[in-house]
Amino acid sequence: MNSKYSIIVILIFTILFVKLNKAFSGNLSKNQRLLLRCKRRCANKNNNRYLKRFCKKCLSLDMLDKNKNSENNEISYNNIFSENKNSSLILLSNSTKFDYNKIENLIVFGDSHSAVSTNYTDMTYTGWNHSYGKNWPLHLINFHNMKLWNYAKGGSVIDEKLVITPSYFKIDLKKQCKYFYENMSKRKKFYKEWNKNNSLFAIWIGNIDIYCKKKVPNEIDEITNSLFKSINKLYNVGARNILLLSILNGGCILKRDMNLNNYILKFNDNIVKKSEQFFKEHPNTNIIIYDTFNKLKDIYSNCYKYNFKDCTNFWVKNKQNNLEDYLWSDSHLSDHANRILAEDINNLLNSINN
Repeated sequence: MNSKYSIIVILIFTILFVKLNKAFSGNLSKNQRLLLRCKRRCANKNNNRYLKRFCKKCLSLDMLDKNKNSENNEISYNNIFSENKNSSLILLSNSTKFDYNKIENLIVFGDSHSAVSTNYTDMTYTGWNHSYGKNWPLHLINFHNMKLWNYAKGGSVIDEKLVITPSYFKIDLKKQCKYFYENMSKRKKFYKEWNKNNSLFAIWIGNIDIYCKKKVPNEIDEITNSLFKSINKLYNVGARNILLLSILNGGCILKRDMNLNNYILKFNDNIVKKSEQFFKEHPNTNIIIYDTFNKLKDIYSNCYKYNFKDCTNFWVKNKQNNLEDYLWSDSHLSDHANRILAEDINNLLNSINN
Protein backbone atom coordinates (compact mmCIF):
# COMPACT_ATOMS: atom_id res chain seq x y z
CA MET A 1 0.00 0.00 0.00
CA ASN A 2 2.80 2.37 0.96
CA SER A 3 4.65 1.63 -2.26
CA LYS A 4 1.51 2.40 -4.33
CA TYR A 5 1.06 5.65 -2.42
CA SER A 6 4.69 6.58 -3.07
CA ILE A 7 4.30 5.89 -6.78
CA ILE A 8 1.18 8.08 -6.95
CA VAL A 9 2.97 10.93 -5.14
CA ILE A 10 5.94 10.65 -7.50
CA LEU A 11 3.64 10.72 -10.52
CA ILE A 12 1.82 13.81 -9.22
CA PHE A 13 5.06 15.68 -8.61
CA THR A 14 6.40 14.60 -12.00
CA ILE A 15 3.31 16.00 -13.75
CA LEU A 16 3.57 19.24 -11.75
CA PHE A 17 7.24 19.54 -12.61
CA VAL A 18 6.56 19.07 -16.33
CA LYS A 19 3.82 21.71 -16.26
CA LEU A 20 5.96 24.16 -14.35
CA ASN A 21 8.85 23.57 -16.71
CA LYS A 22 6.58 24.15 -19.70
CA ALA A 23 5.19 27.35 -18.16
CA PHE A 24 8.68 28.56 -17.35
CA SER A 25 9.94 27.84 -20.88
CA GLY A 26 6.94 29.61 -22.37
CA ASN A 27 7.95 32.84 -20.68
CA LEU A 28 11.53 32.66 -21.86
CA SER A 29 12.88 34.53 -24.82
CA LYS A 30 13.76 32.67 -28.00
CA ASN A 31 17.45 32.87 -27.08
CA GLN A 32 16.89 31.49 -23.58
CA ARG A 33 14.91 28.51 -24.91
CA LEU A 34 17.75 27.85 -27.33
CA LEU A 35 20.20 27.77 -24.44
CA LEU A 36 18.03 25.36 -22.43
CA ARG A 37 17.83 22.94 -25.37
CA CYS A 38 21.56 23.28 -25.79
CA LYS A 39 22.19 22.39 -22.13
CA ARG A 40 19.98 19.31 -22.35
CA ARG A 41 21.74 18.09 -25.47
CA CYS A 42 25.19 18.62 -23.99
CA ALA A 43 24.42 17.35 -20.48
CA ASN A 44 25.67 13.81 -21.12
CA LYS A 45 29.31 13.14 -21.82
CA ASN A 46 29.99 12.21 -25.40
CA ASN A 47 33.25 11.57 -27.22
CA ASN A 48 31.93 12.74 -30.57
CA ARG A 49 34.28 15.58 -31.56
CA TYR A 50 31.61 17.42 -33.56
CA LEU A 51 29.23 17.39 -30.59
CA LYS A 52 32.04 18.56 -28.31
CA ARG A 53 32.77 21.48 -30.61
CA PHE A 54 29.06 22.32 -30.80
CA CYS A 55 28.71 22.23 -27.01
CA LYS A 56 31.76 24.41 -26.47
CA LYS A 57 30.18 27.09 -28.66
CA CYS A 58 26.64 26.55 -27.52
CA LEU A 59 27.23 26.50 -23.77
CA SER A 60 29.10 29.80 -24.06
CA LEU A 61 25.68 31.35 -24.61
CA ASP A 62 25.10 31.05 -20.87
CA MET A 63 24.52 34.75 -20.21
CA LEU A 64 20.85 34.58 -19.21
CA ASP A 65 21.30 37.13 -16.45
CA LYS A 66 22.37 39.66 -19.09
CA ASN A 67 19.38 39.13 -21.37
CA LYS A 68 17.18 42.18 -21.74
CA ASN A 69 13.55 41.96 -22.74
CA SER A 70 10.98 44.61 -23.43
CA GLU A 71 7.53 44.30 -21.88
CA ASN A 72 6.16 42.72 -25.05
CA ASN A 73 9.20 40.43 -25.32
CA GLU A 74 10.27 42.05 -28.58
CA ILE A 75 13.81 42.86 -27.46
CA SER A 76 16.20 40.15 -26.35
CA TYR A 77 19.93 39.63 -26.72
CA ASN A 78 22.85 37.51 -25.67
CA ASN A 79 26.54 38.17 -25.28
CA ILE A 80 28.26 35.29 -27.04
CA PHE A 81 31.85 34.46 -26.15
CA SER A 82 33.78 32.55 -28.77
CA GLU A 83 36.44 29.93 -28.20
CA ASN A 84 39.16 32.55 -28.41
CA LYS A 85 37.68 34.74 -25.69
CA ASN A 86 36.61 37.49 -28.07
CA SER A 87 33.24 38.84 -27.08
CA SER A 88 30.63 39.47 -29.76
CA LEU A 89 27.21 40.94 -29.15
CA ILE A 90 24.10 39.45 -30.77
CA LEU A 91 20.81 41.37 -30.84
CA LEU A 92 18.12 39.14 -32.30
CA SER A 93 14.65 40.24 -33.31
CA ASN A 94 11.62 38.13 -32.45
CA SER A 95 9.75 39.49 -35.47
CA THR A 96 12.46 39.31 -38.16
CA LYS A 97 14.18 35.93 -38.07
CA PHE A 98 17.88 35.89 -38.86
CA ASP A 99 18.47 32.89 -41.11
CA TYR A 100 22.06 32.72 -42.28
CA ASN A 101 21.19 29.85 -44.60
CA LYS A 102 19.00 32.25 -46.58
CA ILE A 103 21.50 35.10 -46.78
CA GLU A 104 22.43 35.51 -50.45
CA ASN A 105 23.88 39.04 -50.51
CA LEU A 106 26.76 40.55 -48.57
CA ILE A 107 26.58 44.35 -48.75
CA VAL A 108 29.78 45.90 -47.39
CA PHE A 109 30.70 49.43 -46.29
CA GLY A 110 34.03 50.50 -44.85
CA ASP A 111 37.63 51.51 -45.48
CA SER A 112 40.71 49.80 -46.94
CA HIS A 113 40.35 46.83 -44.59
CA SER A 114 37.22 45.86 -46.56
CA ALA A 115 37.63 47.48 -50.00
CA VAL A 116 37.99 45.36 -53.16
CA SER A 117 38.38 48.13 -55.80
CA THR A 118 34.73 48.36 -56.83
CA ASN A 119 33.35 50.08 -59.91
CA TYR A 120 30.26 51.76 -58.43
CA THR A 121 28.55 52.02 -61.82
CA ASP A 122 28.12 48.29 -62.42
CA MET A 123 29.34 47.01 -59.00
CA THR A 124 32.04 44.80 -60.51
CA TYR A 125 35.33 44.65 -58.61
CA THR A 126 38.92 43.67 -59.32
CA GLY A 127 39.43 42.23 -55.84
CA TRP A 128 42.65 44.18 -55.27
CA ASN A 129 43.23 44.95 -51.60
CA HIS A 130 46.00 45.47 -49.06
CA SER A 131 46.12 41.87 -47.84
CA TYR A 132 48.07 40.84 -50.98
CA GLY A 133 45.53 38.05 -51.33
CA LYS A 134 41.91 38.05 -50.25
CA ASN A 135 40.53 40.27 -47.52
CA TRP A 136 37.74 39.23 -45.15
CA PRO A 137 34.72 39.90 -47.45
CA LEU A 138 36.31 37.84 -50.24
CA HIS A 139 37.05 35.01 -47.82
CA LEU A 140 33.58 35.21 -46.25
CA ILE A 141 31.79 34.73 -49.58
CA ASN A 142 33.91 31.60 -50.04
CA PHE A 143 32.89 30.22 -46.65
CA HIS A 144 29.24 31.08 -47.30
CA ASN A 145 28.03 31.44 -50.88
CA MET A 146 26.89 35.07 -51.29
CA LYS A 147 26.98 37.77 -53.94
CA LEU A 148 29.26 40.61 -52.86
CA TRP A 149 28.15 44.22 -53.19
CA ASN A 150 31.14 46.11 -51.85
CA TYR A 151 30.92 49.89 -51.34
CA ALA A 152 34.00 50.12 -49.10
CA LYS A 153 36.73 52.53 -50.17
CA GLY A 154 40.28 52.92 -48.96
CA GLY A 155 40.80 55.95 -46.74
CA SER A 156 37.12 56.31 -45.85
CA VAL A 157 35.96 57.87 -42.61
CA ILE A 158 32.44 57.94 -41.19
CA ASP A 159 31.86 61.64 -41.89
CA GLU A 160 34.47 63.75 -43.67
CA LYS A 161 33.07 66.88 -42.03
CA LEU A 162 34.15 65.54 -38.64
CA VAL A 163 37.58 64.17 -39.56
CA ILE A 164 40.27 65.92 -41.58
CA THR A 165 41.95 63.47 -43.96
CA PRO A 166 44.24 63.90 -46.99
CA SER A 167 42.49 65.37 -50.03
CA TYR A 168 42.70 62.14 -52.05
CA PHE A 169 40.49 60.39 -49.47
CA LYS A 170 37.37 62.29 -50.55
CA ILE A 171 34.82 59.63 -49.74
CA ASP A 172 33.14 58.73 -46.48
CA LEU A 173 30.44 56.37 -45.23
CA LYS A 174 27.74 58.87 -46.17
CA LYS A 175 28.92 58.86 -49.79
CA GLN A 176 29.17 55.07 -49.81
CA CYS A 177 25.55 54.92 -48.67
CA LYS A 178 24.67 57.43 -51.39
CA TYR A 179 26.14 55.08 -54.00
CA PHE A 180 24.07 52.28 -52.47
CA TYR A 181 20.84 54.31 -52.72
CA GLU A 182 21.62 55.19 -56.33
CA ASN A 183 22.19 51.54 -57.23
CA MET A 184 19.98 49.44 -54.98
CA SER A 185 17.11 51.44 -53.50
CA LYS A 186 13.56 51.20 -54.84
CA ARG A 187 13.24 51.36 -58.65
CA LYS A 188 17.04 51.54 -59.08
CA LYS A 189 19.19 49.25 -61.26
CA PHE A 190 19.88 46.50 -58.71
CA TYR A 191 16.78 46.89 -56.53
CA LYS A 192 15.38 43.45 -57.41
CA GLU A 193 18.69 41.72 -56.64
CA TRP A 194 18.18 41.84 -52.87
CA ASN A 195 15.58 42.04 -50.11
CA LYS A 196 15.56 42.58 -46.36
CA ASN A 197 15.60 38.86 -45.53
CA ASN A 198 18.30 37.60 -47.89
CA SER A 199 20.88 40.34 -47.32
CA LEU A 200 23.52 41.03 -44.68
CA PHE A 201 24.77 44.62 -44.34
CA ALA A 202 28.35 44.60 -43.04
CA ILE A 203 30.06 47.77 -41.79
CA TRP A 204 33.68 48.01 -40.66
CA ILE A 205 34.73 51.62 -40.37
CA GLY A 206 36.15 54.05 -37.80
CA ASN A 207 39.83 53.12 -37.82
CA ILE A 208 40.93 56.24 -39.69
CA ASP A 209 38.51 58.42 -37.71
CA ILE A 210 40.31 57.52 -34.48
CA TYR A 211 43.83 57.62 -35.90
CA CYS A 212 43.32 61.07 -37.48
CA LYS A 213 41.62 62.85 -34.59
CA LYS A 214 43.58 65.09 -32.23
CA LYS A 215 40.95 65.64 -29.53
CA VAL A 216 39.50 62.18 -29.73
CA PRO A 217 37.76 61.75 -26.34
CA ASN A 218 35.47 64.73 -26.95
CA GLU A 219 34.61 63.76 -30.50
CA ILE A 220 33.99 60.00 -30.44
CA ASP A 221 30.34 60.50 -29.47
CA GLU A 222 29.84 62.79 -32.46
CA ILE A 223 31.51 60.30 -34.81
CA THR A 224 29.45 57.33 -33.60
CA ASN A 225 26.26 59.41 -33.76
CA SER A 226 27.01 60.03 -37.43
CA LEU A 227 27.64 56.31 -37.97
CA PHE A 228 24.21 55.39 -36.64
CA LYS A 229 22.54 58.11 -38.68
CA SER A 230 23.88 56.33 -41.75
CA ILE A 231 22.75 52.97 -40.38
CA ASN A 232 19.29 54.42 -39.80
CA LYS A 233 19.14 55.55 -43.44
CA LEU A 234 20.10 52.04 -44.55
CA TYR A 235 17.35 50.71 -42.29
CA ASN A 236 14.87 53.02 -44.02
CA VAL A 237 15.61 51.38 -47.37
CA GLY A 238 15.39 47.84 -46.03
CA ALA A 239 18.47 46.85 -44.01
CA ARG A 240 17.34 44.39 -41.33
CA ASN A 241 20.39 42.17 -40.83
CA ILE A 242 23.37 44.29 -39.77
CA LEU A 243 26.91 43.11 -39.00
CA LEU A 244 29.24 45.61 -37.33
CA LEU A 245 32.94 44.94 -36.81
CA SER A 246 34.69 46.69 -33.93
CA ILE A 247 37.77 48.63 -34.97
CA LEU A 248 41.31 47.27 -34.78
CA ASN A 249 43.82 47.72 -32.00
CA GLY A 250 46.77 47.14 -34.30
CA GLY A 251 48.26 50.57 -33.76
CA CYS A 252 48.28 50.36 -29.98
CA ILE A 253 49.69 46.82 -30.02
CA LEU A 254 52.55 47.68 -32.33
CA LYS A 255 53.24 51.16 -30.90
CA ARG A 256 52.20 50.36 -27.33
CA ASP A 257 50.15 53.56 -27.40
CA MET A 258 47.80 53.40 -24.40
CA ASN A 259 45.98 56.61 -25.31
CA LEU A 260 45.14 55.18 -28.72
CA ASN A 261 44.09 51.94 -27.05
CA ASN A 262 41.69 53.83 -24.78
CA TYR A 263 40.25 55.80 -27.71
CA ILE A 264 39.60 52.58 -29.62
CA LEU A 265 37.97 50.99 -26.58
CA LYS A 266 35.72 54.02 -26.14
CA PHE A 267 34.73 53.94 -29.82
CA ASN A 268 33.94 50.22 -29.65
CA ASP A 269 32.02 50.68 -26.39
CA ASN A 270 29.99 53.42 -28.07
CA ILE A 271 29.17 51.02 -30.91
CA VAL A 272 27.72 48.54 -28.42
CA LYS A 273 25.68 51.18 -26.58
CA LYS A 274 24.41 52.75 -29.79
CA SER A 275 23.51 49.31 -31.16
CA GLU A 276 21.46 48.50 -28.08
CA GLN A 277 19.64 51.81 -28.35
CA PHE A 278 19.05 51.35 -32.08
CA PHE A 279 17.73 47.85 -31.45
CA LYS A 280 15.26 49.12 -28.85
CA GLU A 281 13.98 51.67 -31.35
CA HIS A 282 13.98 49.17 -34.25
CA PRO A 283 13.12 45.76 -32.74
CA ASN A 284 12.64 44.24 -36.20
CA THR A 285 16.39 44.34 -36.86
CA ASN A 286 19.09 41.77 -36.16
CA ILE A 287 22.38 43.35 -35.11
CA ILE A 288 25.60 41.36 -34.77
CA ILE A 289 28.75 43.02 -33.44
CA TYR A 290 31.89 41.03 -34.18
CA ASP A 291 34.71 41.73 -31.73
CA THR A 292 37.65 42.30 -34.07
CA PHE A 293 39.52 44.11 -31.29
CA ASN A 294 39.86 41.14 -28.94
CA LYS A 295 40.23 38.62 -31.75
CA LEU A 296 43.28 40.46 -33.02
CA LYS A 297 44.59 40.80 -29.47
CA ASP A 298 44.27 37.04 -29.03
CA ILE A 299 46.07 36.35 -32.32
CA TYR A 300 48.88 38.73 -31.36
CA SER A 301 49.25 37.08 -27.94
CA ASN A 302 49.19 33.57 -29.42
CA CYS A 303 51.03 34.12 -32.67
CA TYR A 304 52.30 30.56 -33.16
CA LYS A 305 48.99 29.01 -32.16
CA TYR A 306 47.46 30.67 -35.24
CA ASN A 307 50.36 29.42 -37.42
CA PHE A 308 52.04 32.80 -37.80
CA LYS A 309 55.78 33.23 -37.43
CA ASP A 310 55.76 37.03 -37.20
CA CYS A 311 52.94 39.09 -35.65
CA THR A 312 54.91 42.33 -35.31
CA ASN A 313 56.62 43.23 -38.58
CA PHE A 314 55.18 44.08 -41.99
CA TRP A 315 55.61 41.56 -44.79
CA VAL A 316 56.15 44.36 -47.37
CA LYS A 317 59.44 45.13 -45.63
CA ASN A 318 60.44 41.45 -45.73
CA LYS A 319 59.15 40.27 -49.11
CA GLN A 320 61.78 37.57 -49.33
CA ASN A 321 59.79 35.74 -46.63
CA ASN A 322 56.50 33.85 -46.95
CA LEU A 323 53.45 36.16 -46.71
CA GLU A 324 51.49 33.34 -45.05
CA ASP A 325 53.78 33.62 -42.01
CA TYR A 326 52.86 37.26 -41.32
CA LEU A 327 49.93 38.75 -39.41
CA TRP A 328 50.47 42.10 -41.16
CA SER A 329 50.96 42.55 -44.90
CA ASP A 330 51.61 46.27 -44.41
CA SER A 331 49.54 48.39 -42.05
CA HIS A 332 46.71 46.00 -42.97
CA LEU A 333 46.06 42.39 -42.06
CA SER A 334 47.49 39.73 -44.35
CA ASP A 335 45.51 37.22 -46.41
CA HIS A 336 46.07 34.62 -43.68
CA ALA A 337 44.77 36.95 -40.96
CA ASN A 338 41.75 37.96 -43.04
CA ARG A 339 40.93 34.30 -43.59
CA ILE A 340 40.96 33.73 -39.82
CA LEU A 341 38.60 36.68 -39.27
CA ALA A 342 36.24 35.57 -42.04
CA GLU A 343 36.11 32.00 -40.75
CA ASP A 344 35.42 33.21 -37.21
CA ILE A 345 32.65 35.53 -38.45
CA ASN A 346 31.19 32.70 -40.51
CA ASN A 347 31.21 30.40 -37.47
CA LEU A 348 29.52 33.08 -35.38
CA LEU A 349 26.77 33.61 -37.96
CA ASN A 350 26.25 29.86 -38.32
CA SER A 351 26.02 29.49 -34.53
CA ILE A 352 22.96 31.76 -34.51
CA ASN A 353 21.13 29.27 -36.71
CA ASN A 354 22.42 26.26 -34.77
